[in-house]
Amino acid sequence: MTFKEIVYKYGRDGSTDVMEKLTEKVSWFTEKVKEKDPDLASHFLTKVDMLLNPHFTKESAQIAVSQMKNKDGTTGEHWNYDTTSSVLSSIKKDYDPADWYYVLNMMYSDYYKPDFSDQHYIDLAEMFISDEDAPHDKAKRYYLAMHC
Repeated sequence: MTFKEIVYKYGRDGSTDVMEKLTEKVSWFTEKVKEKDPDLASHFLTKVDMLLNPHFTKESAQIAVSQMKNKDGTTGEHWNYDTTSSVLSSIKKDYDPADWYYVLNMMYSDYYKPDFSDQHYIDLAEMFISDEDAPHDKAKRYYLAMHC
């Protein structure tokens, strides 16, 4: 029997008891994998977090940003996490910091033009995140729609 078959057979009832047992076993298994292959365990946990957490974590956002192929010919972040956090503080918005890091870098990656100022990308990122028709977790949903 595969893991998927077990989950479908027993986990579909949605009971807390079944989910707690499943969580304990997956946690135990992940720790065993971590002993043999820490990178594989970390990769798995990041992927699970990517699917379940409505927002980026700093780590998951950095992974997502590191994979960006920017229109200026570079790859990865244009602004590091500390820089985007500083910008977020200066504009006094209550956005999730990891989502902001991802979105600001995404705006640079997707809409780069040599004559655009940093403020132009900040404005684009604010428009993206504060879109009134969009859910609060738009940044993460966008990433998952494009990459998963």
